[in-house]
Amino acid sequence: MTTSPSQSSPQIQDSAHGSLRQPMIQATAVEKWYDNNFHVLRGVDLTVNKGEVVVIMGPSGSGKSTFIRTFNALEPYQKGQILVDGIELSHDLKNIETIRKEVGMVFQQFNLFPHLSVLQNITLAPIWVRRWPKAKAEEVAMQLLERVGIGEQAQKFPGQLSGGQQQRVAIARALAMQPKIMLFDEPTSALDPEMVREVLDVMQTLAKDSGMTMVCVTHEVGFAREVADRVVLMADGLLVEEATPEEFFNNPQAERSKQFLSQIL
Repeated sequence: MTTSPSQSSPQIQDSAHGSLRQPMIQATAVEKWYDNNFHVLRGVDLTVNKGEVVVIMGPSGSGKSTFIRTFNALEPYQKGQILVDGIELSHDLKNIETIRKEVGMVFQQFNLFPHLSVLQNITLAPIWVRRWPKAKAEEVAMQLLERVGIGEQAQKFPGQLSGGQQQRVAIARALAMQPKIMLFDEPTSALDPEMVREVLDVMQTLAKDSGMTMVCVTHEVGFAREVADRVVLMADGLLVEEATPEEFFNNPQAERSKQFLSQIL
């Protein structure tokens, strides 16, 4: 991992949008090994611009979940460079703390505290990390619960909710920290099929209405077609192809992409 000083993000020309876009995540030649023998990320490059929705797809074991977990230092990387909103993700704990305040994450499992109410789960981090007064944290939490469609569940405990409702609580909890970037790591993979749509609807609304920068690892083709600005395919620790949803699903260029799509479409 490099240790060059933090730097502000340059603006780059985005031909698709015809305007200047600010990079929010810049990953350059990122490499990672497990136990010094499993090369899980093999020099991956990716830039995610402000307000962009990027969907990462790929077969199991391709490194996609590991890759997005490097964006907030949940996974360390050994070589390359990652900048998040101009701040380098290095071993500097101050930088890591700053980045984690600006990056929300929703996991496959909901990771809610079972002994706390829904409202308490959402207000915990704003009160302790953002130092918000309890009244402000609860007001924002209730607004977010209404936004994800479960305002009436505020006083219940996670075990009293369905899987889809718990994942919507997890999304509200991440949003309560008012992040600049949201990461989703296969957020529907642990849900029963009938619950998937309700979570995808919340994510779709969030993407369209908030203009938030989002990176989502998912196999949900419909979501990728409807919401993504770009679709990225990873396989064997490599970024194989990136394109608009229309180009990726209708006219993939890489043979590995064609093979992957033939198995899921």
